[in-house]
Amino acid sequence: MKTRIHISVPVSNLEASKRFYAALFGVAPSKVKADYANWRLDQPALHLALVQAPKVASGHNPVRHFGVELFSDSDLQGWRKRAAEAGLSLRDEEEVVCCYAKADKFWAQDPDGNEWEFWVRLEEAEAMKGESRAKEGECCSPSATAKAESVCCTPTQKAEAQAAGQGCC
Repeated sequence: MKTRIHISVPVSNLEASKRFYAALFGVAPSKVKADYANWRLDQPALHLALVQAPKVASGHNPVRHFGVELFSDSDLQGWRKRAAEAGLSLRDEEEVVCCYAKADKFWAQDPDGNEWEFWVRLEEAEAMKGESRAKEGECCSPSATAKAESVCCTPTQKAEAQAAGQGCC
């Protein structure tokens, strides 16, 4: 049986979000309307919908982390290479112990502060989190810096505030 997970994400700037997700997934949206875009992907099996909703996207949405588990280092490096070549800002973690597993991973953050984690499990671990060679970040979630900023405002709001010579939100 073929299945595809559906996720609907409110976004504050549909055009910026379309550019981010096209770069992240390496393909254009499957459907585009004035206030909506979606991707129907086979790899990963995902139906991602973006809905223009500035008030919702800029609020304190508790769901801010999505992930794609990969099953080989070459797949992880392939996804990372394409995302980096598309100009996305990425955060790497190597041999990080998180969620009772040791993994290599990278993170990318969309314009509204939603984090996407791509990882390969290296082995099981006996702890929820622990010592690692992580370059940045925390177990199973965006970095502490990203968390602090997202509570204040989205990356788009922060850039707008800074451009206007103001502090973040």
